[in-house]
Amino acid sequence: MEHNIWKTGLELAQRVASFCLCTVIESTGSVPRRAGSSMIVRSDGSTMGTVGGGAVERLAREEALRAIAEGKPRLRTFDLNDPDAEDTAAVCGGSVTLFFNVHAAARVAHVFGAGHVALPTVRLLASVGYAVKLYDESAQHANRERFPDAVEIRIGDLAKLSVEADVRPPDAVVILTASHETDFEIVRAFKNRLPAYLGVIGSKSKAAHYRQLLAEEGWQPSEIERIHSPIGLEIGSRTPEEIAVSIVAQMISLRGPSE
Repeated sequence: MEHNIWKTGLELAQRVASFCLCTVIESTGSVPRRAGSSMIVRSDGSTMGTVGGGAVERLAREEALRAIAEGKPRLRTFDLNDPDAEDTAAVCGGSVTLFFNVHAAARVAHVFGAGHVALPTVRLLASVGYAVKLYDESAQHANRERFPDAVEIRIGDLAKLSVEADVRPPDAVVILTASHETDFEIVRAFKNRLPAYLGVIGSKSKAAHYRQLLAEEGWQPSEIERIHSPIGLEIGSRTPEEIAVSIVAQMISLRGPSE
């Protein structure tokens, strides 16, 4: 069981998912589980493992969900001696102390295109705390040798991959392909699920053309305004490295205060 707990935790971390590891660190009296017993609580409330069952496990799950929401670890002791206690109402005799260790999902940046600008952009994004998922049509360009900092690399048709990509509302999407048509298809894939940041590389004329096409397709002005194109801050960037700095600086400047 313990092996499965750690395996599940590793899989969740690799998927950049939030979860809480609840561990019994101290127990006294007649309690069902001893120190070291663990339970994983996922952000959707599902669990794996056990810290004793019954009321304690129910309360541990509730506390774990609060810990995930706040992004903060905590200790909690449950008294199993008092039948009138509001939380446990237990009489088995004893107490159990749990440590709630939160694994908060990292910020995720989905980068489409593995060209010259993507190289420094992925490296810089990883250095400032983003988990980078890279998408490209060619394994020759998108591979571990060129992009060791990416947590995931997917190869295939970019328009299709953009539809399939598991992009959450807090995520960032950075579009850096060499094709105007492909860029536009990727943008369209996020019509009803705009991430916190969506940037498209290109000139001002290209950006104006995109905005006109999106308006003709029924996009609302408020939606179109959330697309950052030309991508990045205006810092006079020219080289791929300078463009990468402008992109990441813009993403940081737009992050919420809690991030």
